[in-house]
Amino acid sequence: MAVNMDSNVLNGLTGGFSGFIAGGITCLIAGTVIGFIAKDKLFNNKSEVNKMQRDLDLIYSENEKLSRRNKELERQVEDLLSELNKVRKQAKSNDEDKDEIEDELDKMKREVKNLRMQNEALACKVKEYKTAYEEKEAEILLLKEKLD
Repeated sequence: MAVNMDSNVLNGLTGGFSGFIAGGITCLIAGTVIGFIAKDKLFNNKSEVNKMQRDLDLIYSENEKLSRRNKELERQVEDLLSELNKVRKQAKSNDEDKDEIEDELDKMKREVKNLRMQNEALACKVKEYKTAYEEKEAEILLLKEKLD
């Protein structure tokens, strides 16, 4: 029995040691796996960081392009607004010129109307003088006939 017990003790010790070894191997395998996972995460993170950096650089580049385009468009808008102001001033000047020309036209129309009225009045006087002349001429002829 003592041998049995010694062998049980020995088996217990060796079983415990083999359990320790098995546990150590398991820990070693687990540590190795964790190391590989950590390495993959680290390298994946580096590649993700590199990808994100490239994406960020691309975004900055696009932002710069858009910023330059925006400035160019702002200059174009300023030029167009300046041109619009010039056109508005020219239109205002043209409206003022048009108003002046219309005023001048109205003045000329009134003057023409007055001249027509004067012309009609003079035409009436000419008719009166003609009638008076014809009457006097007829009188002169009558008087000449009486004298003859």
